[in-house]
Amino acid sequence: MSLAHGLLLHDQGKLDEAEKAYREHLSSEPNDDYAHSRLALCLLEQEGRKKEALKEIDAAIGLEPEHDYYHGVKSIILAQLNKGKQALESADRAIALNPDGSFNHTAKASAFADLMRWSEAETSCRKALSLDSDNGFAKNLLASVLQAQGKSVESEMAVDQLLADDPESSLAHTNAGWAALRRHDYKNAEIHFREALRLDPEYDPARDGLLESFKARSAFYRVYLRYTFFMARFTEGKQWIFIIGIYLIYQFGRHALRQIHPFASGAFICLYLGFVTWVWLAPGIGNFLVMLDRSARFALKKGEKLSGIFVGGGLLLGLGSVIGGLIANSTPPILAGMGLVVSTIPASLTFGNPSKKGRFVFGGVLAFVYLATVGVTLAEIANPTVSMEDMNPMIGLLGLPALIAALLCTWFGNISSLREDDSG
Repeated sequence: MSLAHGLLLHDQGKLDEAEKAYREHLSSEPNDDYAHSRLALCLLEQEGRKKEALKEIDAAIGLEPEHDYYHGVKSIILAQLNKGKQALESADRAIALNPDGSFNHTAKASAFADLMRWSEAETSCRKALSLDSDNGFAKNLLASVLQAQGKSVESEMAVDQLLADDPESSLAHTNAGWAALRRHDYKNAEIHFREALRLDPEYDPARDGLLESFKARSAFYRVYLRYTFFMARFTEGKQWIFIIGIYLIYQFGRHALRQIHPFASGAFICLYLGFVTWVWLAPGIGNFLVMLDRSARFALKKGEKLSGIFVGGGLLLGLGSVIGGLIANSTPPILAGMGLVVSTIPASLTFGNPSKKGRFVFGGVLAFVYLATVGVTLAEIANPTVSMEDMNPMIGLLGLPALIAALLCTWFGNISSLREDDSG
């Protein structure tokens, strides 16, 4: 099978057949660097095959190390693998070989975007467009980068230009959808995401955006969405500074208010804990609300459905159990309900998490919380607590460690390697 046939199949979007054609060609022409590069791009477009794509582009570079385009492609692949620093090195190598290559500067912008260095990403996008004003990749990336920086007017202009250039582009409509979400125009966002999916039913960023627009029907989730857009403006390091700053303000405020009135300190603690848990539970609760909408639930994937069940459903069932226990003056349902409420924190970080490491870590905590809840509840049934002085020892032995582990998840959840796709 010829390389030309593989290229034709690739252009038609028949990725499996194109891959087969490329591999057959390489079986007879193993030193064809261009074929290796095309196979890399073909694999990159397939879910979970980025590491294979990296291997193929490395093969192309090994055969033709002075070809700037190959280094640019490697940079793009590394950025999609969330290896921004390595991606930046490959992009710089491509630019060193060909400073006037528009694609090379776009690759550098993509690397900066992965590192959330938005201003530098914008500069690289504009450099790429100064070299080739028709670079669609750079135009779309620039629109995304402007949105991430909160430059609403400029991003709107960029999106309008994208749609004017190619009204049948799923990527352009996806960018328009996210721009609409950021300006709180949820109906138009949904329209653009639906159009993007009509043009390309397999385009995940459009599906993700459509799901966000469904969730944004809830005022509760709209506040969360604004928070995520705000945080997305900053690099990971600055996000940690913000998080630690909030925690220090909490500690200072808690101690200061205690001197004024214990109730004020208690209210402040509840406010802080409410904020922390809201940040992590909002997506799961949003998924739960979407599940209740018959016209919207189709957009949910398996992990998102499980998140809705175990977070939204777990929270509802847990609170109901606590209230029922209080009404009946019965301790076991109160303990069981509290355990379910606590479990929603690690559950929110387990289901739908693209990171295998993250699912293992948070899933382990979730399993421990469930086991602790069952253990404490059964112990209370077998040996009821009469007074605080006569509290069941299992509460301290299992319940307290489970609570601490769940709260620690709110910190570990900010570690990007435990939240990003590591499947390749």
